[in-house]
Amino acid sequence: MNYLQPPARTLLGSLLSTLSRSRRLEDRIRKLSAEAVATDDPAEANRILEELAIALHDHLDRLRQLAGRRPVPPERRHGFRVDF
Repeated sequence: MNYLQPPARTLLGSLLSTLSRSRRLEDRIRKLSAEAVATDDPAEANRILEELAIALHDHLDRLRQLAGRRPVPPERRHGFRVDF
């Protein structure tokens, strides 16, 4: 057991696990982007771009899930009317 990291079943452990996974995915996206720019081989570029598309899709899914968990604040301008 690793005593430096809290278990994932705690709130802090779950948060750290999520941040860690997100950071790794962002690092992978950066790495794949750099590889795509650097390659001269069209077959290798296609392979890299396919992996990059999958990683970007995963990242967007995570962002959608995160946004879906947050409550929407009430509209502050409700009832406010400006006549010109």
